[in-house]
Amino acid sequence: MSRYVVTGSLGFIGSHLVDTLVSQGHEVMGIDNRSTGYSCNQNAIAPTIRLDLVKDKTEVARVITEFKPDVVIANASLAHEGLSQFCPILVTENNYNATLNTLIPSIQAGVKRFVFVSSMSVYGDQQTPFHEDLPRKPMDIYANAKTASERAIEILSQVHDFDYTIIRPHNVYGPRQALSDPYRNVVAIFVRRV
Repeated sequence: MSRYVVTGSLGFIGSHLVDTLVSQGHEVMGIDNRSTGYSCNQNAIAPTIRLDLVKDKTEVARVITEFKPDVVIANASLAHEGLSQFCPILVTENNYNATLNTLIPSIQAGVKRFVFVSSMSVYGDQQTPFHEDLPRKPMDIYANAKTASERAIEILSQVHDFDYTIIRPHNVYGPRQALSDPYRNVVAIFVRRV
């Protein structure tokens, strides 16, 4: 059994991660600001602390360092790629800064592995199909924040000797997905249009 912190734990992907980890017998603590996550996604066993990874930076650090997780899954994100061109500070703070505000206390707590949920947007407009060996070529502020987060994790893992995994999902869909957003999640948009 390991100890996990999952940020964005009440959202579509995060809530499924928490459920799976709990079912495997791990001790899990969630962190979510409830801006896009829903209390109905709350796991009955794993507690979720309501914190904003940017505004509540000091409290986030306290919670992570006291819990001392073996693994942190940084899943929280303001996933508004199109909006990022018009609200670059908001999107950067809620992606890059939020990642650092999770990563630094995780390192201080002795984390063994840091899992970062990034985005395929880091590939930019390169020729498909994408593969992991392609260089990162962000074309918007959201992708730039995700790229900077990935690079910060890579650099700090060498300095502080922890393992990391970077995941770049694209158009995920399934139960608990928000169907109301007219700008994201192409499968949800298709379902709504039908």
